Amino acid sequence: MKLRTEQDGRLYRIALSSPETRNVIDAEGCRNLLRELREAEADSSIGAILLEADGPIFCAGCEPDEELLSIGRKIEKPIIAAVQGVAISGGLALAANAHVVVAAQGTSFGLTGIREGQSNAAMISAVAQAIGQRRALELALSGRIFSTPEALAWGLVHHVAPAFELDDRATEVAGGIADANPDAIRAMLKI
Repeated sequence: MKLRTEQDGRLYRIALSSPETRNVIDAEGCRNLLRELREAEADSSIGAILLEADGPIFCAGCEPDEELLSIGRKIEKPIIAAVQGVAISGGLALAANAHVVVAAQGTSFGLTGIREGQSNAAMISAVAQAIGQRRALELALSGRIFSTPEALAWGLVHHVAPAFELDDRATEVAGGIADANPDAIRAMLKI
Protein backbone atom coordinates (compact mmCIF):
# COMPACT_ATOMS: atom_id res chain seq x y z
CA MET A 1 0.00 0.00 0.00
CA LYS A 2 1.39 3.35 -1.06
CA LEU A 3 0.51 6.66 0.56
CA ARG A 4 0.68 10.12 -0.96
CA THR A 5 0.96 13.06 1.44
CA GLU A 6 0.84 16.82 1.07
CA GLN A 7 0.53 19.76 3.42
CA ASP A 8 -1.78 22.50 2.19
CA GLY A 9 -1.67 25.35 4.72
CA ARG A 10 -2.95 23.90 8.00
CA LEU A 11 -4.50 20.92 6.22
CA TYR A 12 -2.52 17.68 5.89
CA ARG A 13 -3.68 15.37 3.13
CA ILE A 14 -3.03 11.64 3.30
CA ALA A 15 -4.14 9.68 0.24
CA LEU A 16 -4.35 5.92 -0.02
CA SER A 17 -2.52 5.57 -3.31
CA SER A 18 -2.74 1.98 -4.54
CA PRO A 19 -5.77 2.05 -6.84
CA GLU A 20 -4.49 -1.04 -8.66
CA THR A 21 -5.21 -3.07 -5.47
CA ARG A 22 -8.45 -1.21 -4.67
CA ASN A 23 -6.51 0.64 -1.92
CA VAL A 24 -6.51 -2.44 0.32
CA ILE A 25 -4.26 -1.67 3.27
CA ASP A 26 -1.79 -4.42 4.13
CA ALA A 27 0.13 -4.72 7.43
CA GLU A 28 2.94 -2.43 6.24
CA GLY A 29 0.38 0.06 4.96
CA CYS A 30 -1.29 0.08 8.40
CA ARG A 31 2.04 0.88 10.06
CA ASN A 32 2.80 3.62 7.52
CA LEU A 33 -0.65 5.17 7.80
CA LEU A 34 -0.44 5.15 11.60
CA ARG A 35 2.98 6.79 11.44
CA GLU A 36 1.66 9.53 9.12
CA LEU A 37 -1.34 10.16 11.36
CA ARG A 38 0.81 10.34 14.50
CA GLU A 39 3.34 12.67 12.85
CA ALA A 40 0.53 14.94 11.68
CA GLU A 41 -0.92 14.92 15.19
CA ALA A 42 2.44 16.03 16.64
CA ASP A 43 2.96 18.84 14.10
CA SER A 44 1.61 22.15 15.45
CA SER A 45 1.44 23.60 11.92
CA ILE A 46 -1.29 21.08 11.04
CA GLY A 47 -4.86 21.77 12.08
CA ALA A 48 -6.67 18.80 10.50
CA ILE A 49 -6.04 15.66 8.48
CA LEU A 50 -7.87 14.86 5.25
CA LEU A 51 -7.85 11.13 4.53
CA GLU A 52 -8.63 10.46 0.88
CA ALA A 53 -7.87 7.92 -1.83
CA ASP A 54 -6.60 7.83 -5.39
CA GLY A 55 -8.71 6.00 -7.94
CA PRO A 56 -12.37 5.04 -8.00
CA ILE A 57 -12.37 3.13 -4.68
CA PHE A 58 -11.71 4.53 -1.20
CA CYS A 59 -10.65 1.26 0.44
CA ALA A 60 -11.79 -2.31 -0.16
CA GLY A 61 -10.23 -3.73 3.00
CA CYS A 62 -7.58 -3.40 5.65
CA GLU A 63 -5.56 -5.62 7.92
CA PRO A 64 -7.32 -5.86 11.31
CA ASP A 65 -4.94 -3.44 13.03
CA GLU A 66 -6.61 -2.52 16.31
CA GLU A 67 -4.58 0.65 16.81
CA LEU A 68 -5.42 1.98 13.35
CA LEU A 69 -9.08 0.97 13.61
CA SER A 70 -9.50 2.89 16.87
CA ILE A 71 -7.39 5.96 15.98
CA GLY A 72 -10.39 8.31 15.85
CA ARG A 73 -10.98 7.90 19.59
CA LYS A 74 -7.32 8.59 20.45
CA ILE A 75 -5.96 11.22 18.09
CA GLU A 76 -5.98 14.91 19.02
CA LYS A 77 -6.33 16.23 15.48
CA PRO A 78 -9.60 15.94 13.56
CA ILE A 79 -9.69 13.44 10.71
CA ILE A 80 -11.94 14.18 7.77
CA ALA A 81 -12.46 11.33 5.29
CA ALA A 82 -13.33 11.81 1.63
CA VAL A 83 -14.90 8.50 0.59
CA GLN A 84 -15.76 7.37 -2.93
CA GLY A 85 -16.78 4.20 -4.70
CA VAL A 86 -16.45 1.50 -2.08
CA ALA A 87 -15.62 1.42 1.64
CA ILE A 88 -15.74 -2.24 2.68
CA SER A 89 -14.82 -3.97 5.95
CA GLY A 90 -11.56 -2.35 7.10
CA GLY A 91 -12.18 0.50 4.66
CA LEU A 92 -15.54 1.13 6.31
CA ALA A 93 -13.94 0.93 9.75
CA LEU A 94 -11.30 3.44 8.66
CA ALA A 95 -13.99 5.84 7.43
CA ALA A 96 -15.94 5.30 10.67
CA ASN A 97 -12.87 6.47 12.61
CA ALA A 98 -12.96 9.84 10.89
CA HIS A 99 -14.59 12.65 12.83
CA VAL A 100 -16.29 13.95 9.69
CA VAL A 101 -17.05 11.98 6.52
CA VAL A 102 -17.75 13.46 3.09
CA ALA A 103 -18.96 10.81 0.64
CA ALA A 104 -19.50 10.79 -3.08
CA GLN A 105 -22.99 9.96 -4.26
CA GLY A 106 -23.26 6.29 -5.10
CA THR A 107 -20.64 5.09 -2.63
CA SER A 108 -21.22 1.57 -1.28
CA PHE A 109 -20.41 0.57 2.28
CA GLY A 110 -20.37 -2.78 4.07
CA LEU A 111 -18.94 -5.11 6.70
CA THR A 112 -18.57 -8.14 4.46
CA GLY A 113 -16.18 -10.35 6.42
CA ILE A 114 -18.85 -12.90 7.26
CA ARG A 115 -19.07 -13.79 3.57
CA GLU A 116 -15.51 -15.19 3.85
CA GLY A 117 -16.09 -16.64 7.31
CA GLN A 118 -14.20 -13.81 8.99
CA SER A 119 -15.09 -11.63 11.95
CA ASN A 120 -13.10 -8.78 13.42
CA ALA A 121 -14.08 -7.10 16.67
CA ALA A 122 -11.97 -3.97 15.99
CA MET A 123 -13.79 -3.32 12.69
CA ILE A 124 -17.23 -3.89 14.20
CA SER A 125 -16.36 -1.72 17.21
CA ALA A 126 -15.19 1.14 14.98
CA VAL A 127 -18.41 1.04 12.97
CA ALA A 128 -20.50 0.70 16.16
CA GLN A 129 -18.91 3.88 17.54
CA ALA A 130 -20.23 5.72 14.48
CA ILE A 131 -23.69 4.19 13.96
CA GLY A 132 -24.55 2.21 17.09
CA GLN A 133 -23.92 -1.31 18.32
CA ARG A 134 -27.14 -2.97 17.12
CA ARG A 135 -26.95 -1.61 13.58
CA ALA A 136 -23.24 -2.47 13.31
CA LEU A 137 -23.95 -6.01 14.52
CA GLU A 138 -26.74 -6.43 11.96
CA LEU A 139 -24.41 -5.28 9.19
CA ALA A 140 -21.65 -7.62 10.36
CA LEU A 141 -24.02 -10.60 10.65
CA SER A 142 -25.65 -10.04 7.27
CA GLY A 143 -22.60 -8.84 5.33
CA ARG A 144 -24.93 -6.66 3.31
CA ILE A 145 -23.87 -3.65 1.31
CA PHE A 146 -25.55 -0.35 2.18
CA SER A 147 -25.88 2.91 0.29
CA THR A 148 -24.77 6.48 0.75
CA PRO A 149 -28.32 7.62 1.70
CA GLU A 150 -28.41 4.97 4.45
CA ALA A 151 -24.94 6.00 5.65
CA LEU A 152 -26.11 9.62 5.77
CA ALA A 153 -29.31 8.74 7.65
CA TRP A 154 -27.35 6.71 10.23
CA GLY A 155 -24.78 9.46 10.88
CA LEU A 156 -21.81 7.63 9.36
CA VAL A 157 -21.64 10.23 6.57
CA HIS A 158 -22.06 13.96 7.24
CA HIS A 159 -21.92 15.45 3.74
CA VAL A 160 -22.70 14.01 0.29
CA ALA A 161 -21.39 15.43 -2.97
CA PRO A 162 -21.48 14.40 -6.61
CA ALA A 163 -18.38 12.31 -7.35
CA PHE A 164 -16.84 15.05 -9.49
CA GLU A 165 -17.17 17.54 -6.58
CA LEU A 166 -15.92 15.25 -3.79
CA ASP A 167 -12.41 16.67 -3.62
CA ASP A 168 -13.59 20.29 -3.59
CA ARG A 169 -16.29 19.63 -0.97
CA ALA A 170 -13.99 17.59 1.29
CA THR A 171 -11.25 20.22 1.00
CA GLU A 172 -13.73 22.95 1.89
CA VAL A 173 -15.00 21.07 4.96
CA ALA A 174 -11.53 19.98 6.10
CA GLY A 175 -9.98 23.40 5.46
CA GLY A 176 -12.61 25.09 7.63
CA ILE A 177 -11.89 22.67 10.46
CA ALA A 178 -8.11 22.98 10.01
CA ASP A 179 -8.33 26.74 10.50
CA ALA A 180 -10.29 26.49 13.76
CA ASN A 181 -8.69 27.17 17.14
CA PRO A 182 -6.44 24.19 17.98
CA ASP A 183 -7.15 24.35 21.73
CA ALA A 184 -10.90 24.31 21.11
CA ILE A 185 -10.49 21.41 18.67
CA ARG A 186 -8.50 19.37 21.22
CA ALA A 187 -11.14 20.02 23.87
CA MET A 188 -13.92 18.93 21.49
CA LEU A 189 -12.15 15.71 20.59
CA LYS A 190 -11.94 14.76 24.28
CA ILE A 191 -15.73 14.96 24.74
